[in-house]
Amino acid sequence: MPDKKNNLFIYEAIELRQEYDKHIKVLENLIEEKRGKRDFLSREEDELQPVKDFDVKLIQEKLQKLQTKRVKLNQELQLTNLKTTLNYDGNEITLSEALEIKKNLIKDITILSDKLNESAYVKIIHKEERDIIKEPKQKFNDVYQNYENLLKKGRRLNQEIHRINHTEAVNFKDEPL
Repeated sequence: MPDKKNNLFIYEAIELRQEYDKHIKVLENLIEEKRGKRDFLSREEDELQPVKDFDVKLIQEKLQKLQTKRVKLNQELQLTNLKTTLNYDGNEITLSEALEIKKNLIKDITILSDKLNESAYVKIIHKEERDIIKEPKQKFNDVYQNYENLLKKGRRLNQEIHRINHTEAVNFKDEPL
């Protein structure tokens, strides 16, 4: 559902870019030079020839147009990401920065979840005369609190990105090839 100027909203543009990527891959596979396929058992080579209604040149032209549209769409998405701002933790940041922060938050959450597992248990090394108990390097409650805080930050950021993706438009109109 494009905006009033018939431009796509960000989420629509992202979906269209994914569709373009899939379509490009299909077309590339179609026009890929088909040499003989060797049958493993018979050691014979099969020759592939295009069917009558398959015009390789037409498909190549469509592929080139689609690749150009994909580049233009991606450029417009990047421009929109750079000019669109949102509020995150009291700071005004661009959507591009928000996406980078989101990527880093995901990495940090993964690291903290590993630390959470390490901090949940003591390690007991059984020796002949006595047991050696190794305490975790960090306190469980501290790590868990940090983990929960990161999850909340990530959720707030995701909600804001989602809101922006459904309210801001990309200067791109989806037109047939």
